[in-house]
Amino acid sequence: MRIKIVKPQIKYLNQLEELKNDFIFSGESVDGVQGSADLLDFKNTIDWIDFVNKGVGKNNWVSFRQFLAVDETDSLLGLINLRLSLNDYLLNYGGHIGYAVSPKHRNKGVASKMLFQVLQICKKEKIDQVLITCLDTNLASEKVIIKNGGVLEDVRSNGKHNYKRFWIK
Repeated sequence: MRIKIVKPQIKYLNQLEELKNDFIFSGESVDGVQGSADLLDFKNTIDWIDFVNKGVGKNNWVSFRQFLAVDETDSLLGLINLRLSLNDYLLNYGGHIGYAVSPKHRNKGVASKMLFQVLQICKKEKIDQVLITCLDTNLASEKVIIKNGGVLEDVRSNGKHNYKRFWIK
């Protein structure tokens, strides 16, 4: 399966709505969806598309680039978000990149391919060391990160969750 990373566009509106529902019905929306720039918090997905294409977050967010992962038929597979710098929270728990694959497209190598492509964008953005984190219970994400060159530095707790922190050079 070929995957390409694209900017969010109106033509993906229906698929984004379906993806939102997939995450909600799978029960994964409790703490938000990684890599989605708060997609579930927006009642109107068009507003979310406008928001993420500005690349400037709210309050204490850092500048970011939001991408969709689509296959050769333009079917939406997942979301991936690149933060261009790290604030204290991202340095400890969030990292430069967050991603989520649609529940129906998991275990097909989508996350590894998405991450690989965004790591190429990191090089263009002059981000030489990329921090990626995952919950210590998320073995699938840990495998994706390691497959893409991630080296575990440590595990940090925010009092609610433990996050494994990996660096990719």
